[in-house]
Amino acid sequence: MSGFNKGDEVQLKSGGPKMVIAELGDYGPLGPEDGAKCVWFDKATKKEDVFDVAVLKKYSSAPIGVRLSRG
Repeated sequence: MSGFNKGDEVQLKSGGPKMVIAELGDYGPLGPEDGAKCVWFDKATKKEDVFDVAVLKKYSSAPIGVRLSRG
């Protein structure tokens, strides 16, 4: 199984918007067998699509960057 749960905040491993998993399941034969239906917003427009869980990672809002110090 994927290690993801309904309601988890995820992001594509390649980047992109924060998404929420609405459903997990088998979307074959036309979609991934281990899939996640994800929902996100593009401005005020609701978007949704099914992704193979292999291309998803848990979303982290931790800032990435350089630490600044005063002195």
